[in-house]
Amino acid sequence: MYSKEAVFKCLYWYGNRFHTSVSLLDEATYLIRLRLLAGQEMAATEMELYLQKLERDLIDFNLRDIVTRETKNVRDLLIAKAFSNGEFDEDPPGELSDPVGFAVNQMAND
Repeated sequence: MYSKEAVFKCLYWYGNRFHTSVSLLDEATYLIRLRLLAGQEMAATEMELYLQKLERDLIDFNLRDIVTRETKNVRDLLIAKAFSNGEFDEDPPGELSDPVGFAVNQMAND
């Protein structure tokens, strides 16, 4: 359900309060253990809030990985364009118009 990368990225942010461990039980199942660091105390209700936050964070990091994979080509094109030194600059098709009155032609000539 969650990628290995998403699980580890998520658990990193819990290291200030918990010792975290992850075990792969089978191809699709992780066992995640959170143990309070030495000297830390926590009420059961607070622990429940952390577990709910962990569930939300796992979804968040998994979604971030999905978006990263799906937008990789666009990012690569944007980076290539940014560092191309004008090699790929083209005028947009059509004519520039100024329906709002920003004096686009004057700005283009400046």
